[in-house]
Parts: sequence; C-alpha cells; structure tokens
Amino acid sequence: MAYEIYKTHDVNVSSRGVSANGECLMFGSSGFTTAPYGEYWKFMKKLLATKLLRPQAIEQSGGVRAEELERFYFNIHDKAMKKESFEMVKEAMKFTNNMICRMSMGRSCSEENGEAERVRELFTKSVALTTKILVAYMFRKPLEKLGISLFKKEIMGVSDRFDELLERILVEHEEKLEEHQDRDMMDLLLEAYRDEKAEYKITRNQIKSFFVDILIAGTDTSAQTTQWTMAEIINNPNILERLREEIDLVVGKTRLIQETDLPNLPYLQAVVKEGLRLHPSGPLLFRTFQESCEIKEYYIPEKTTLFVNVYAVMRDPNSWEDPDEFKPERFLACSKSEREDEISERALKYLPFGGGRRGCPGSDLGYIFLGTAIGMMVQCFDWRIKGEKVNLEETFEGVSLTMAHPLQKRKGSQVDFHLPPSPPSLPIIGHLHLLLSVLAHKAFQKISTKYGPLLHLRIFSFPIVLVSSASMAYEIYKTHDINVSTRGVSANGESLVLGFSGFSTAPYGDYWKFMKKLVVTKLLGPQAIERSGGIRAEELERFYFTILDKAATKESVEIGKEVMKLTNNMICRMSIGRSCSEENGEAERVMELIIKSLALVKKIFLADIFHKPLEKLGISLFNKEIMGVSRGFDELLERILVEHEEKLENHQDRDMMDLLLEAYRDEKAEYKITRKQIKSLFVEVFLGGTDTTAQAIEWTMAEIVNNPNILERLREEIDSIVGKTRLIQEMDLPNLPFLQAVMKEGLRLHPPIPLVVRTFAESCEINKFYISEKTKLVVNVYAVMRDPDSWEDPDKFKPERFLASSRSKREDEMREKALRYLPFGGGRRGCAGTNLGYIFIGTTIGTMVQCFDWGVKGEKVNMEEAISGMGMAMAHPLECIPVVRMDPSIINLH
Repeated sequence: MAYEIYKTHDVNVSSRGVSANGECLMFGSSGFTTAPYGEYWKFMKKLLATKLLRPQAIEQSGGVRAEELERFYFNIHDKAMKKESFEMVKEAMKFTNNMICRMSMGRSCSEENGEAERVRELFTKSVALTTKILVAYMFRKPLEKLGISLFKKEIMGVSDRFDELLERILVEHEEKLEEHQDRDMMDLLLEAYRDEKAEYKITRNQIKSFFVDILIAGTDTSAQTTQWTMAEIINNPNILERLREEIDLVVGKTRLIQETDLPNLPYLQAVVKEGLRLHPSGPLLFRTFQESCEIKEYYIPEKTTLFVNVYAVMRDPNSWEDPDEFKPERFLACSKSEREDEISERALKYLPFGGGRRGCPGSDLGYIFLGTAIGMMVQCFDWRIKGEKVNLEETFEGVSLTMAHPLQKRKGSQVDFHLPPSPPSLPIIGHLHLLLSVLAHKAFQKISTKYGPLLHLRIFSFPIVLVSSASMAYEIYKTHDINVSTRGVSANGESLVLGFSGFSTAPYGDYWKFMKKLVVTKLLGPQAIERSGGIRAEELERFYFTILDKAATKESVEIGKEVMKLTNNMICRMSIGRSCSEENGEAERVMELIIKSLALVKKIFLADIFHKPLEKLGISLFNKEIMGVSRGFDELLERILVEHEEKLENHQDRDMMDLLLEAYRDEKAEYKITRKQIKSLFVEVFLGGTDTTAQAIEWTMAEIVNNPNILERLREEIDSIVGKTRLIQEMDLPNLPFLQAVMKEGLRLHPPIPLVVRTFAESCEINKFYISEKTKLVVNVYAVMRDPDSWEDPDKFKPERFLASSRSKREDEMREKALRYLPFGGGRRGCAGTNLGYIFIGTTIGTMVQCFDWGVKGEKVNMEEAISGMGMAMAHPLECIPVVRMDPSIINLH
C-alpha cells in the first residue's frame, strides 16, 4: 500500500499541510522539511542536490567527520580507561550533533564558545517538544474556533531563542563571508540569499528554519538508530564476531575505520540497514492529501491527513521473512544484480528515510554517520552489559522511537593507543612525592633522563603528562597549541591572584583573545613601550645612584633585593602611574602584596592539583590565605581605579590603567571587560614583571661574576658602543650582541618559571601515545633548555652559543626559539611581555657591568637553588660590594 501511494499519488501527498505554528522555526511552514510543496521547496531541493549535500560537498566535509569520529573514539577510550559506564544515545547524540554543527555552520557543540553549546541546549528542548507540536497540529482546527493555540507559548519561546542565536551566527558568517575558504552550509545559503538572479528569493527566516530542521532531523534520529543497532549487535554475539572479522580484514587494527572503507564492508552496510528496518527513527510519517483521490477504489477527500506506519511496513510478514528478527544477511546480495535489487527493494518495502520526493535528502550522509560510528565501536572496543541481553523495550518520545532503558555499557579497548611510559609510583598518591620534592623541576629532569622525554604521571587518580625534551616541547606547541591553551579548572577561580579573571590564567576563549589583542596592540605594543621609555630611564638612573651610594660607603649590595625595587618601580609607574618608592602608602602596599602572593604560588598550584578530590570532601585548600591576599589587592586596586577614573580626562601621559579604563568604557568593544578583569591583569603584571625579572637578573649577574673572561668581554663591548660618559640606554641594546647573548644564556640556564602547567582540553595522540582530555600538561622548561640533544655543554654558561656566525642570524634565532628556547613559555600562551623583559634585563645588567666592578666573598658565587614557590630563587642571595669604575662627575644623565 505504501508503494502504491508513493508511486501513484506522490505529488498529491507532498505537502504537510497548515501548521498550528506556521511562523515557528520548528516544524513551521518556513522550514524545508515541512514547507508546502511549491516553488520554495523545489528550489531548496535543487540547492540540496546540487550544492549542500551533493557528493562533492559530502567528500569535502569528510575531514570534519573524521575529526569528530576520532573525538568520539577518544571519549569512549577515556571512559574505558576509567572503567566508567557509557550511555550510548547520549554520547552518540554529542557525536552527530558536533558533526552537523561543524558541517552546517562551522562550529562544534563541544567548543567553549557559548553559542555552540546553546545550539545543543535548544535542540534538546525542541526534541522534547515534538509530540506537543504534533498534537497541536492535529487539534488546531477545533481549538482555533475557540481561540486556543495549544502549547504556543512554550513552542514559540524555544523558537524565538533559536531565532536570536541563529541570527547572531548568520551575521558572523556575513561579516566573514569573503574570508571563508572552507565554506560550510551557512555560507552557501547566504550566497543564495544574496543572489539577485536566483530562481527563488529565500528569506533569512527560511535559512534559520532550515538549520533547525537539520539539527533535529540529523541528530536525534542518527543517535537513536546507533543505539538500537548496537543493542541488536550486542544481543547477537555471532553477528558481532562476523562484523568484527570483516572490519579487521579490510581496515586492520592500526587505524580507525574511514568513510572510504564503507563500500568495501558489505556486512557492515547490511547491519546498518537491518537496524534501520527494525528500529526506524521516525516510525510514523504524516502528510496531507492536497486533492481528493481514489486509492484501491476507496475515496480520499482533500485535506485528509496521511499517516504511513513505517514501523509496520518494514515488519510486514508479507514482505519480510522472520520480520521481527535481526538478520542482516537479508540485505546481502547473492548475485551481481545487487544494486538493481536494492533499489527495487527500497522502493517497495524499505522506508527508513521516508519515501517519494519528500524522502530524506540526507539519507546518504545518514548511512555514513551510522556506518563509521557503529564500525568504530565494533572495531575498537569490546562491550559488556548487566545481564545476558539488552532490554529492547520501546518508548515513544516526540516522533522518534527510543529505548525505554537507555543502553549503558562498560568498555574494554580493542585498538590500543598506549599511554606514555610511567616511572614507578607509590601506592595511592602516585607520583605526588616528585611534585612535593624540594626542587620539582630537577626531580622531573632526573626521572626523564631515565624513563624518557614524555612521561605519564599521576597524582592520586589524576593524570599528568610531563614533557622534558626540546623536540617533544616543539611537537606539543606546533601541533597541539590550541588544545593546551587553557590552564584548566582553578581551585580559587574567584581570586584575583591566578584566578579565572586574569589574562594569563583565563580559559582560551573570547576574553583571552580580546586581551591578547589589547596587550599586543596597545598595552605592550612597540609604540607603548617606546612612550614609556622615559620612565624606565629615570628608574634606571635612580637604581644607579642607589648602588653609587653603597659604593661610596663600601656597603654590600643584595642584588636581588635592589633589582626587585627597580623592576617593581618600573612596572608600577608604567601600569598605575606611581612608583613603589613613593611614600604614599598605596605603592608600598603593592610591594607587600606582591611578596605575599609570590609566597603563595606553590600553594595555589597544589590547591589546583588537589582541587577535585578535596572538593568532594568540602575542603578548599589554602582558600582563606589565598582569598585574603586577593581581597587586599581588590581594595587597593579599586581605590587606584577610582582615582584614575576621576582624572581620566586630564591625563596626558596615559598609563596602562588609563588604556584599560578606555576599553572598559568602550561600548563598541569586541569584548566587554569587567573591573575585576582589569584588577586581575594588574596583579599578573606585578607578579610576572617583578619577581621573575629580578631573579633572572640576579642569576645572570652571578654567572657573569663567576666568569671574569665573560665580564671583561661584555664590558669591552659596552665601552666600545656606549662609551664612558653616559649610561647605557634602551636604544643601545640592538648594537650589543654579546650583551643579548649573555641575557639569553642566563635565561636558558635559569628560567624564571621552570615548570609551565597547562591542561589538555581534548583527548589527542602524541608520538603514538594516547593523552586523555583534562590531563595536566607539565613542560619542564628547565630540562628542555638543558637537553643535551639540543645544547652542547648544556650546564655551562656559554653566551657565545647565541652569537650568529652568518647573516642568517635572524632566521636561525627564530628557528632556535621555536624548537628549544622557552624562557618565556611557548605557543600562543607564551609571555606577552617578552620584549619588555629583555629591555629590563639588558639595561639593568648593562648598567651594573658598565659602571661598577663587583667583589664577592670567596672565589665563586654559590649557585645553589632555593626552595621557593614555583620559581628559581638563589639559596644564597647574591651580595656584592660595588666599586665605581666610571667617574660619576662626567656622566651625562637623562
């Protein structure tokens, strides 16, 4: 009977009829699947066949689907490693939704961008509303006479939110239409929308409705079918075994199944078809007879609603042998006329994607989704369930046939992406003892030397990947930079000290990207650095006079302490317009809070590591201490902010706070920053620019003092370029290659932050090793820059290694930095103040070498490291007695 209707009356039943909510984006008259049969529907059908879902378009988007299949695999693998149960339909829905979102509008619903996640939320609500929409449609006529519109408020509420969301995405695509190289469906529809010569002028509302149709039709139905088919496979071990043998024979065990494998896997195709036959995702199809007609001598009046029970059609005992049994072999052709038979069979009795001209245009894509997803799960995992059989009881939700008891299983991995090697660990705590060791970077370096440059560690049950070689660090930052561009969940996200509102610790997203752009173009751009040069010159002179006074009284100078004052004064004046040497209380308070924060750095790191296990016990490690310092910064910076706001119009020499307040007040800014984010940025500037720079200068001066030949060569270069009648200036630095080499060598041997910590946002593969999502990444910068495979005599202070021997200096330097030189971190999350750091270090060391001789107790400076936070401090602070070598009376000052 279904064949008779679709063969003889196809055009007559090619309309759905009048919707109860025609203006709704969900199942309204503007949607492609629900539109009346007419000019709009014919135009969209042609557009789908020739552009959106043509074979070439499907082939072009294959990379997207392959990436999402890998993500689906790693997601299951994560659960297998943790021995967690797996709810099939929920995870399959994420997989199909991600693929459809990326193919249609260029974003995955796993991205942390708000909008993509919003698509998934609205899709879920829409699926839950489908039954109500169907009921509203069936009862629209009698209720219309009573002035009642069933469920309208609820349906239109979701529709309006879809409209707002899709309008924003449309506008974003319109703005970037010219730049798009890999065009998605939305780009193609916008071309049709703008085409004045198009056969039909589509509207924005029709574009939005089309995307709602795709999301609902492509996501829920594919996920439900995947679940039903996997349930049947698990209930039939002989079918599972035969299917796995076919996949292993054709695909093998060293790679995942690919779309190109599907034509060579006839039994997998048969399994997919049999699953669709027994469990069609849309068991009931309804249309409307546009005109009166006669079927089998029966009269059918116009406007009659047609229901096709697809479920019954595909279990019709007159068409199917053993119709209720799962027998994939029924779809295996036994002759060369397979293709012809299949087409004939589909037309007659096989309707999983509907029938006639209103059949699903995405059926080919549906077979690809199902084939690769089911193929991968059979290929890569064994599946265990509670009890002997999966319960195949049905429930009816919306217009889909779903399982009353969702399929939940535990997995054992079949294709094994090995974890990186792991050194021996202690019971329960794992490798925690290494992290708590007095010098963690050295402890990590020692085990890496023995076990390898890429190691898998664990703290209790939480995984860490340790990277300790230049080649491995390069691989991470080159291939997985975005994936490791987030710090991860903070134990004290609300804190101004290393919390989520900070720039350096913020998750990778819109706020971080906006701040990166602001820092690079305004706060620390070349022009901004040049404008603030006078401030740094004044502070350098003040530093010079401080040492000069000590020399006159023959007092020793504690280098680290004095340099800390210098860098802090420079940072404070550049950022908030006041020096920490001023006697105004507030500036001195900044210094006090910085010292307290530095003492907390390791505690904050440990709080992050133990965040998850302690959270379950209601314990927040060091929270009182951390938040106490945070509140101190908050009160202080709020007062300074208010002061700057009151004087904003009068400021001629604008500091960083003035520039940030301008961005804060800018209504047209790409991102609306908050006062808290401004305060957090300044906390980071104080911490990142003060202590680390001071330590780098102290270590480098210690190396210079311990190597008189280097001191002499450096001094000769400075005297030759700068002379003895003025202090070194920033403009001199490009002409002092040996000074630059000394700086770099000091930073190589003594990086300010020896361990860089990030988080893998997604599962991935590195050097054939499997890394699960949320794994902490620890790059041992100290070990990377002492890697004997990359550096000759890695533990020796040899500045000449940074001197170029040819004109390709610039090229070599860039290559070297990318491969093995990471004093300021690597990738897009590397320190944004690198150039300023080199200026601070170069002018300070240059001044001390140019103007003074340095005497120390004993023959050599003690280079032992202190147990101090997460940085590298000297166990015995560098104390020297300065001796004047340039006559102060003839020096021309700034």
